[in-house]
Amino acid sequence: MNIVLVMSGGVGARFGAVIPKQYNLIAGRPVIDYVLDAVESSKQTDRTVIVMDQQWVNYSGKIGSGDYDIAPSGATRHESLYNGLRLIKENYACNKVLIVDAVGPFLYADLIDDYFDKLDQYDAVITAQKITGGFTDVHDNNLDREQYIITQSPEGFRFEQLWNHFKIDFPYQETAGMLPQGTKRYYNFDFKNNLKLTYDFELAYAEFMLQNLGKVNRQNNIAFFDKTILITEGLKAFLLRNEREKTLQWIDMVYTNMPRLISKFELTSFLPNQISRYGLVLQARSRKYGDVVLKFIPAFVGRYERELEAMRILPKSYMCRLIDADESCRCMLLEKVTPARFACFEENIKLTEMFNHVLQDAVPYSEDAKPIHIPLYYDELLEKLAHVDTIPYGRDLIEPELVQAVDLYNERFARSRLYILHGDLHEQNILDNGKRFYGIDPNGMIGPIELECVRFIRNDVRNHPAFGFAQRFALLLSSFSRYADLHRLVDIFIIDMAFCTFNSTFENEDPKETYDDLELIRIAKEWKEQHRHEE
Repeated sequence: MNIVLVMSGGVGARFGAVIPKQYNLIAGRPVIDYVLDAVESSKQTDRTVIVMDQQWVNYSGKIGSGDYDIAPSGATRHESLYNGLRLIKENYACNKVLIVDAVGPFLYADLIDDYFDKLDQYDAVITAQKITGGFTDVHDNNLDREQYIITQSPEGFRFEQLWNHFKIDFPYQETAGMLPQGTKRYYNFDFKNNLKLTYDFELAYAEFMLQNLGKVNRQNNIAFFDKTILITEGLKAFLLRNEREKTLQWIDMVYTNMPRLISKFELTSFLPNQISRYGLVLQARSRKYGDVVLKFIPAFVGRYERELEAMRILPKSYMCRLIDADESCRCMLLEKVTPARFACFEENIKLTEMFNHVLQDAVPYSEDAKPIHIPLYYDELLEKLAHVDTIPYGRDLIEPELVQAVDLYNERFARSRLYILHGDLHEQNILDNGKRFYGIDPNGMIGPIELECVRFIRNDVRNHPAFGFAQRFALLLSSFSRYADLHRLVDIFIIDMAFCTFNSTFENEDPKETYDDLELIRIAKEWKEQHRHEE
């Protein structure tokens, strides 16, 4: 059995208030209630014991109406602690006990659960801080600060071991010091914002932190995190490699704004996705919305506005849901697709259902109601040809393909009806929740409807080299012909591969993907020549 022992017996002489500091209010609630919120949210806590003077019970709405055991406070902390331990010993078969302070409002549930977990391996788990300033004693002796640490609550123990060695008259504050030498201890240095209210001015500080850095601190401490966790492997692979200073400044902006977003979206946890290369994707949990994704796109990438506009326009029949956006941070809040497996061609029923929606529910483009930020595909194709001299390699191979792509577009699609498209529906932008597929991460473009099919074909072929590019291309082409005319599909495929080879030279230091795209153009042209008589 796991029990949390809340120490609430102090009178707060240094605090200077009429009532003990743990019953003073932060944002309208007693300090101790924030601690009890965290304990109640803990998954591993079986029972809560509070050491306190009974006269203060009604100063906390939670204590007055909750199911807690109350042990009397003593004249000293060790006496109070003994009273709490004795109540546990006499009433429960306790295996592990966690001692927390009622004046520590930044306690959070995950920390409690982590300490209980660690007590499977250790006799004691102790919150600690390293000494960062100068260090001496009252006799002016210089001391090596590296040889000392500051210990704090919460502190966890295997109950029987603490009970058997407990000494009410122990002359030091550190409870773990009562245990025998050689006891296996774990010191946790990661609870950086472990504020224990000691002076009255700290109430204002705690109120600011809890209100402006996220009320979710009552459950966990996610408003306080190490900025380096935002530097993902995907960012290292692309943005930090190509735009280091701009990317670092952008990460600073995201980090600065995260406490506000945590509060705004009522987040209780988040985990950065390591794959995303052009922005930051956080998989998160919201008390209000459930499982969500936060997607940040930096201004210098030049994609946020068009993606957000596409998310608002594209049909909900196949797109994941946009819940909200914070445009000052260039951040979208999206409903998470769970479990988030990438789509694959072999899931043909779900793929067919999705692409039926993609084509049947497509939004026609109109000059009367044209998007503000989503560009014409043809304009972007022309722009790539105009800047072909900027590509880092392969110009002699790519430029002729771009020239032919422009000519082919003019010949085959110049008079085609245009639609507002996702524009990048390959398998990693389609997620499978086990029942159906959902589109994510739209590029946002205006073009012929056949364009929605070609990126899936391209990526699937490239991902199955053992199958053979030509054979896999023919297989995918045959399958996608149910959605569009076969020959128009091949033509737009040739055009878009030229489009993609231009992008690939900037996105991939290894030119293999670029040359794979060129090979796909050759295969598509060969197929077109072989089937010319069928048009």
